[in-house]
Amino acid sequence: MDLDTYHKIVSQLPNSVTLIAVSKGQSIDKILKLYNDGQRHFGENFEQELTHKKENLPKDINWHFLGNMQTNKLKKISSSSYLIQSVSRKKVLDKLNNLNEKKAINVLLQYKLGNEDTKSGFSRAEIIENHERYKNSNSLKIIGLMGIAENSTEEKRTQNQFKEIAQLYNELKSKDENISTLSIGMSSDYNLAIESGSNMIRLGTVIFGKRK
Repeated sequence: MDLDTYHKIVSQLPNSVTLIAVSKGQSIDKILKLYNDGQRHFGENFEQELTHKKENLPKDINWHFLGNMQTNKLKKISSSSYLIQSVSRKKVLDKLNNLNEKKAINVLLQYKLGNEDTKSGFSRAEIIENHERYKNSNSLKIIGLMGIAENSTEEKRTQNQFKEIAQLYNELKSKDENISTLSIGMSSDYNLAIESGSNMIRLGTVIFGKRK
């Protein structure tokens, strides 16, 4: 892990952009090094790893869940997460809404960018429909959108996909004051995402190095 790279990235980020350090597969020690340098937002992909790290790391860390979700693990995920970013199926959304937690669960709806079979997410029509259905829920608070660009070496394609999700985000934001978060941009494309209007980026490899 190269803290100099982390410091350089942070120093260049606009104040409006929140950096999520994607810490899946990373050690407690590495996370603590970033924490001691001021990082407070971390992202995990698996419920067991999220729960373990939340129990063994400082309580003021904001944990973001970024992975695919099994419905039988939603209660543990929701109780451990500051924000669930990867809600990509109606079944998951419905189940989260019915958990009856003491406070509303903050979620992002994952918008499917491109046509890759490996990428999850709602269509534009599904995003609009689900937002309309749940925007007044007391159990669930939809606060924005998350997206993952297709794996591509074509910068223009990535830009177009980010522009597409940003337009939908702005459309929802104009109708709903709770919409505040556009989470696009990862290690290989976060600068393009910020140019497109992202205010939350998810960086793993560029900060921690390649997972072993």
